[in-house]
Order: sequence, then structure tokens, then C-alpha cells
Amino acid sequence: MKILIGLTPGLCLLLGACAGPLDRSWDDPTYRSLQDRYADSDRRLSENAAENSGDRPSLGIEALDALTVDDAIRVAINNTPRLRRAGYQVDVAAGRVTQAGLYPNPSFSFDAEALGSDAGSGGETIYRLEQEIVLGGKLGRARDVADADRMAAQAEFVAEEYAVASRVTRSYFAAVAARERLASRQDLIGLADRLLEAATARVDAGAATEPDQLRAEVVKEQAQIELETARLEAEVSMRRLASAMGLDRQSDLPLTTLADDLPEFPSQEDIATRVIESNSRMEVARIGIERARRAHQLAKAEAIPNLVASLGPRYSDIDNETTLDLGIGIEIPLFDRNQGGIRSALAERLSAAADLRTVQLELLAEVSEAWSAYEAARIAATRYREQLLPKAERTLDLTRQAYERGKTDYLRLLDAQQVVVESRIAYVDALQRLQEAAALLRELAQNDAPWREPRDGDQPTEEVNR
Repeated sequence: MKILIGLTPGLCLLLGACAGPLDRSWDDPTYRSLQDRYADSDRRLSENAAENSGDRPSLGIEALDALTVDDAIRVAINNTPRLRRAGYQVDVAAGRVTQAGLYPNPSFSFDAEALGSDAGSGGETIYRLEQEIVLGGKLGRARDVADADRMAAQAEFVAEEYAVASRVTRSYFAAVAARERLASRQDLIGLADRLLEAATARVDAGAATEPDQLRAEVVKEQAQIELETARLEAEVSMRRLASAMGLDRQSDLPLTTLADDLPEFPSQEDIATRVIESNSRMEVARIGIERARRAHQLAKAEAIPNLVASLGPRYSDIDNETTLDLGIGIEIPLFDRNQGGIRSALAERLSAAADLRTVQLELLAEVSEAWSAYEAARIAATRYREQLLPKAERTLDLTRQAYERGKTDYLRLLDAQQVVVESRIAYVDALQRLQEAAALLRELAQNDAPWREPRDGDQPTEEVNR
């Protein structure tokens, strides 16, 4: 037994069976922030969900007196569980890298013959330490495959971060647009009330007929329906924004980023180039090709059998002597040389190359569609702002002047005011479409992350989040 106790630690160190900690060298500020902020809380919640369901860090919104779109994204990054899950998947993959590189554990066996014999003496007592010796570099190649999975998890985390930012941006500007539409609908209901009052007065004075009054009543009812719809849309949009930010209930903070701050992008070709270079889906596809190559190398290495070595003392009670047994065994690759595994791994390499091309074509199509929506919304918003709204407001101004001089009636003035308000609503709709298309383009390009910068006058984001 003394021999075996002395051999075991040395053999373990010799074969490299002792593993180090998880690889946490990935230097991503958002990932580090989430790990520092939520790891302990989520661990306690996983251990006892019922008891610790209310145990969570601060939401990161308490110190804000207003909410910009970048602030909303920061809050979402700190709170949305989908991004935290993507972060934990990086740790899952890192753990598998460590596990893939571990050497097989040695085994110990004890055999004794003729115990309790009436002759008073036993047979042989054997102590055996057995270790499988991995050949062909299989451990290193398995670690390489697992490391490719870890890199893919990192790329997917970045993709999820931009997806969170895109969802919050769209929800934010949907709430801003709903707020503006509600204000415009309130103006329209006021105009409808005044239109009905004027029509009723004209009918009473005999200057108009009953159909004129009925028309005004229909206009008011339509305006009332649209106002209620706009009010419900504003409430729903705020709840959607809260959900996108990872909040349990909507915030009452004012939204201060204006929708008419028009985003500018270079040409479609430049955006497409950035997407092919920087998009995480392309990165995952490229990593998939490398992973398939490494898996192919591993499959070929697995055709090489491993050695099984054994060592231990044997004591013979009959001969009263101790000897040392040494054994070496190896599987003969006569029938199974992992032919199917190698062929399958080669096919996976070819499939991964085709998948990269598929992802590239899909992204280019998405860029084209998003760019078309962006251009259409930008042209519409620009035309409303520079041409239609000024003309509508100029028409209203001239109609007001004519009314004050008695050259037109009150109904025409109300119609001119209604045209202005409806043009503003259409302008808001165009701005919302523009911001949504811009958010999608930024998500595809993945080369701009202003939410990672600290707020003006604040500490860096990581410190604030802690």
C-alpha cells in the first residue's frame, strides 16, 4: 500500500490530470459588469427561488431624473435576463473547455485469493493502479473544439447585447411617437369640438343645413375614437418599453431623446461591408468553420487507440514473496478506425462553409431591406419637415389672416388647423419608421455602442452599475 500511495500523486501530476480555474480572460466591459452585478444574486435565486424571489440588485434607474434612449439601453443591459443568460452561456462554454482538457482518472483495484482458507494460508494479494494514457493529442484537440464553442458563445453574447439595444431603441421611439400622436389627437378633438360648435351656430342662424352639423358630429366622433386609441397606444408603448428594459412596471421618467434627431448613415455598400466584417452572426459562422476543422482533426485523432498501463505489487502468501506487476494494453484498430466519425466531421466542415455563405446572403438581404426602409422613412420625414409642414402652417397662417379680415369662414380656418395637426401626426409616423430602421441598421453593423460610454458627469458605467 505504501508504494501505491506514493505513486498516485506523482502519476497524477505526470499525466496532467490537475485542472486550473475557468478561463475568464475575455475582456468585454458589458460582460464583466453583468458578472460583477448579478452573479451572487442569481446564484442565491437558483438555490432557493421561492425564498429569494425578491432578492435582486437595484434596477439602475433610481438615480435618473429623465430617460434618454442610451440610458434606457443601459438600464436594459443591467436588467434584462436574456443578456445575463447569454453571459452565463460564456461561462458554461468556458467550463467545458476546462473539462475537455482533463486527463482520465487513474483507477485502483485490489484482488485477494483464498481468504479464510482452512489451510491457514491464502493465495495471492494484488494491488493494481491502472491509468489510461491518451495518445494522438486527443485531449488538446478536444479542448480546441470546446474553445471554439466558447468563442461562439462570446460572439452570441455580443449579438444579444446589440439585439437588446435595438429592441429598447425601437420601443423607446415607439413610446415617444405614441406620446406625440396622443398630443396631436388631443389637439384634433379640440378642433372637432370647435367645428361642431361653429356648425351648430350656423345651423341655428340659418346659414347652414342639418347635413353640415351631422358632418361635424361625425368628425368629432371619429376624433374621439382616434383619441382613445392613441391613449391606449401610449400606455401600451410605455409598458413595452418597461418590458424591453427588464423592468417589472413602467417608469414615469420623461423621455428626453427627440425622434426628429435624424440618424445619418453612409452608403448601403459601406453598411454592407461593416456587416460582413463585424456582425456577430458572421463571426459565429466563421467560428463554426474553424470548429468543424478542429472537430475533423479530433475525429482523425480518435482513430488512434489509447494505451492502458497498470502497475502494482503482488504478494504470494504461499511463496512468501512480493513481486511487481507491470501491464500495458492497447486496442487493435482492426474494424473500428472511426471511419464514420471522420467522414461525418468532414461533411460538417463542408456544411459549415455553406452555412457561412448562407448567413452572408441573409445579412445582405436584411441590410438591403433595412436600408430601403431607412431611405423611404428619411425621405418622407425630410419632406414633411422641410416642405409639407411649412406649407400646411403657411396655409393656416394665411387662412387665419383672411378670417380676421372677414374674407373666409370659421369652418375653413378649422379645416386648415386640422390639416396641420394631421400632417404632424404623419411626420411623427415617418420619424418612428426612420428610428426603427436606423436601430436595425445599427444592430446589423454592430460597430457603434454609445450606451457603453458613461453618462455626462457620471462615473464609468461599470462603477455605476455596481
